[in-house]
Amino acid sequence: MEFIEVCGWIGSLSYFFYSLPQTVETVYNGKTNGISTLMILLIILGSFFSLLCILPDITSPLFYNFLGTLVCALILCKYHFFPRKKRS
Repeated sequence: MEFIEVCGWIGSLSYFFYSLPQTVETVYNGKTNGISTLMILLIILGSFFSLLCILPDITSPLFYNFLGTLVCALILCKYHFFPRKKRS
């Protein structure tokens, strides 16, 4: 593995992992707190179209970055529009 490829993997994984804490907190709480609808929709659109662009090269670290970010954004979207009801 070349140095540039290692840098690509580190950058892509770092970029993906930034979305994990918010996703975990959202699933735990059952709702999004302080995240705007526009931000969630922009993350979904950006990840989706970036994933389509890189789709022919699934060995690229960017493919996994965009796929992971899209999954996290869809989870945020689900809890943003359909928050979990409080248990009585």
